[in-house]
Amino acid sequence: MGIGMLLLTLSLTAHQAETILIKQYGKKYGQGGMFFNGITCLFAMIYFFIMDTGGLQFNYKIIFFGLISSTMYMIGYYTLYAAFKSGSFGLTKLFLSFNVVITTFYGIIFLHEPATVITYIALFLILFSLFLMNYQKNEEKTQKITLRWAITVLFLTLSNAAIVIIGRMQFGEFGDVYKNEFLILSLGGAALLFFIFGFVFEKDSLKTTCKHGLLYGAGTGFFNAMNNLLILITYNFLAVSFMTPVRTALGIVFSLLISAVLYKEKFSHRQLASAVIGIVAVVLMSL
Repeated sequence: MGIGMLLLTLSLTAHQAETILIKQYGKKYGQGGMFFNGITCLFAMIYFFIMDTGGLQFNYKIIFFGLISSTMYMIGYYTLYAAFKSGSFGLTKLFLSFNVVITTFYGIIFLHEPATVITYIALFLILFSLFLMNYQKNEEKTQKITLRWAITVLFLTLSNAAIVIIGRMQFGEFGDVYKNEFLILSLGGAALLFFIFGFVFEKDSLKTTCKHGLLYGAGTGFFNAMNNLLILITYNFLAVSFMTPVRTALGIVFSLLISAVLYKEKFSHRQLASAVIGIVAVVLMSL
């Protein structure tokens, strides 16, 4: 349990660093989203080539998992970039936390992972926490929620839940045997899709993206690789129905602090209370 929680915290830290770089690039430059995300995925993929020591091996099943995962990675990365570009960092991260419901019930229903009354109480508290975090009266609103942003966040949430589920499925099929191959296919396929769509829809921004986005993309790719690798390793120590809610609750606190300190986004007392409820849920899940 101790090793699993340490790995979980490290993966969450890497993810926060990754999203900060995405937000910063979109805020500062805001061009070439396809190319920027392609660079990110490419650098993340290179990391797993370097980390491999036993020689890469592919079969048709792992290629199948990788191709599906690459599509979800592309959707997830681009919608995250688009949501950060058009809306609040904090609200985007907090709405994204709703994928915990999908992934937790996947683990319970399809993987037959154990669940007790405490599990469901903790899950309810996380949902209630997310509701409080995102609910504000009209006079309290500091960020305008547009239809475009809401649709973007919906696809972001669904694609990220799919990434977790597909990753868990391939782990159930192969364990740690093909983890590098799986992530190389996922990230490499996403990079290829991004570059193809970039040349079709954003070819005028290629020069700007290469000039300014290369460093951001490299940093984002590194933190993405660390996040993905740590998550896959954590599956050896924690069940997905436990790991996902705990990671989400901790992510609430992390996102709240980053939003307030780095981006000066204001939150109500109701939203601050929701962070405390999220911590209580973590304690219950640990029981």
